[in-house]
Amino acid sequence: MNVMYTDESYREIAALEAKLDRMVDMLAASKRNAEHLDGTTASSSPAIEERVIATDLDENKVLDVFRKQMLLLFPFLVIPPGVTAQELRREKPFLFMNISMVVCESSIRQREIVQAVQRYVAEHIVMRGEQSLDLLQGLLVNAAWFTSVSRCPPPATSIPIGPGDTTLKAEMEPQSIIRSTSQFDAFVHLLVAQSLSLGLNQELTYQKSLNYPMTYLKESLQEPSHSPVRTLEERRTYLGCYYLTTMLSTCVKDLGPIIRFTKYTEECCKVLEQAAENPVDAHLVQLVRVMNLAERIHCTLYRTDLHSSPVSSPPIGLSIRWLEAELKELKARMTGDPSQSAILLTHYDTLEIHLYRVALNQDSSESNYGDHPLMRLDLLYRCLESTTSFFRNFSALPSTFFPYVPFTIICQFGKAIVTLSQLSLYNHSGWDRTYVESTIDFNQIIDQLLAKLEESRPHFQQTLREYPDGNQIPEIYGRMAARGQMLKAMHQRRKDALEQTSPSSTVNMDYELMMNTPLDLLFPFGEIPPVYEPYSYRV
Repeated sequence: MNVMYTDESYREIAALEAKLDRMVDMLAASKRNAEHLDGTTASSSPAIEERVIATDLDENKVLDVFRKQMLLLFPFLVIPPGVTAQELRREKPFLFMNISMVVCESSIRQREIVQAVQRYVAEHIVMRGEQSLDLLQGLLVNAAWFTSVSRCPPPATSIPIGPGDTTLKAEMEPQSIIRSTSQFDAFVHLLVAQSLSLGLNQELTYQKSLNYPMTYLKESLQEPSHSPVRTLEERRTYLGCYYLTTMLSTCVKDLGPIIRFTKYTEECCKVLEQAAENPVDAHLVQLVRVMNLAERIHCTLYRTDLHSSPVSSPPIGLSIRWLEAELKELKARMTGDPSQSAILLTHYDTLEIHLYRVALNQDSSESNYGDHPLMRLDLLYRCLESTTSFFRNFSALPSTFFPYVPFTIICQFGKAIVTLSQLSLYNHSGWDRTYVESTIDFNQIIDQLLAKLEESRPHFQQTLREYPDGNQIPEIYGRMAARGQMLKAMHQRRKDALEQTSPSSTVNMDYELMMNTPLDLLFPFGEIPPVYEPYSYRV
């Protein structure tokens, strides 16, 4: 039988053939890359990862930096003092791989480890469906320090093709693919999946699975004396997942109740407090309880999707007073040494900003503030106080911490800087923008952050002399400088427009994007649009 093909059919067939050709080319390029790295085939990924991490890295130094510089900033991954780097690498290869990645001073070495990590995830989690505490802890490190890792492709693969687009991505080799926000989302959801698959969110005696009937029958056959106990390490890791995801919902984007605070969460906090196995455990518990209150603030004031029916809600002032009392009580119980105080105080400041910035919501009716016409102005003033306090405490952090600051702290800075800009430009009768500027200067705050970061640059310049084939300083220096200049320029543009014209004429400006996006997720991977090209940077 003869089949008649139309021109449209030929075009569709040609398009399918072109797609197949591209897929074949990608697979071939991937195979060539693996063979180049290992000298064998792509199936021997463990050998590749072993070689990448071992190159030019002092393992003992890596673990020492993580324990002394980074653990205090994210105290959910305690590695006992007696455990050596070699033992950790042998027992928990994926965790050590990610620690090496975030500690490594060289951008070139970091990019190599990034690729090794992504291959490991693809093989062990996606392809094999493995689940383990090692995988979960590695994902937790990866997500927590996602913004401090070098993510731009090597310069050799950057092919300029025009203004606003510096890389011909279609011709990039697989090993040059950069980390993106979509990858960050994927890693966050992978760690949540690992946590739930391991059952870390509930008691060992109350485990459910997709095969719940078989689990029930298996438990009935166990010895009566068998009473498994959750380890302190497992509890810390679970609390780290809760802390990370709740912080993201508070400062970045609403993830929903992806990991909820339950009776079991509180039990984990109490067990760690009573055991007092490690000095950072008390600090850890306080951070988790801060996030518990942040979760309640978020659900009370910002989760409008929770109310499916038009039931009248209590006045905003009443809700805030109730949450304010809880915050005051929680803050009064703050303990810890001075090195932990500044970190905890920034978290409490973030809570207050999150609580009071609801007054910046233009969609909220004045009737929501009850019978007190000055309630909104009072909340705006409290928000300004909290924002000022945040930057004061943030600048008190030692400069040596700044290159290792996790995203859980960076996103708090982003929320605070956006709030400061909004307060500086808020157009409401009775609100004095001049008073805001006289209290705290937007540009000066940005400059203070960059100055603190620059104080640590000599350390890295000295360290990079030890690497024989590269001297690229960590990308966070250039990236944060670019963000700072861009934010100052956008803020000034909005301020000028507000002074010259009516506020409504500035609605279509790209500034709104800045207002709804945290600092380091605003074009975080080099994809800066043409309008912001003067503030871009090159690695």
